[in-house]
Amino acid sequence: MKTQKEKNQAAKKAEKLLGTKVIVKSVTPTIISYDRLRDEFTSNLRFKPAFGVQGLGLNPNLKNHLEILLKVLDKNKSALEEVENATLSFLVAAITENPPVYIARTKDIKTDIEYFIAKTFIPVKGGKKKEIKVYLGKASDYNNDTKHNMAKVDGKRLLIKALKEKSDY
Repeated sequence: MKTQKEKNQAAKKAEKLLGTKVIVKSVTPTIISYDRLRDEFTSNLRFKPAFGVQGLGLNPNLKNHLEILLKVLDKNKSALEEVENATLSFLVAAITENPPVYIARTKDIKTDIEYFIAKTFIPVKGGKKKEIKVYLGKASDYNNDTKHNMAKVDGKRLLIKALKEKSDY
C-alpha cells in the first residue's frame, strides 16, 4: 500500500505530464435560466413558507407578490436567456480545456474482463448535464485502481481530445 508521500509524488508526476492540475471533484455553478425560474414559481413551487401555516395554498398577499415576480421574469426573459447562454458557453469552454475526470469501471459480460472509462459532464440548456465518456483500456493496465494517476492522466488527455472534436454542446 502506498504512503501519503508516495501518493503526493505520483499526483505531482501526473500533473507534470498533463501540464495542469488533475481535477477529481468539481461543483458546477448554478445556471440561471428563464424557463427554470418560471417553472419554479408556477408549476413546481417548492418554497414551503409560501404555502402558509396549514399548507393550503398561497394567501392573497403572496399571490400579488408572485404575480409581480412573474411579470418581472417575463419582462427580462431575453436578458435571462442571454445570461444562461453566456454561462453555458463559459462552463463548456472551461471544461473543454480542463475537464474534471471520473474513472469508472465496467465489465464485458462476454469475456468477464474489467475495463476503465474516463468520463466528465458538460452542462446543457435546461439544467441537465451531458455525460462524455472515453475508453481507457483494461483495468489491469492501471493496477485495477480507479484512482491510479496514469488513468487520470490518460483519461484527461482523451477527454480533452473528445471534447474538442465534438464541440457542439
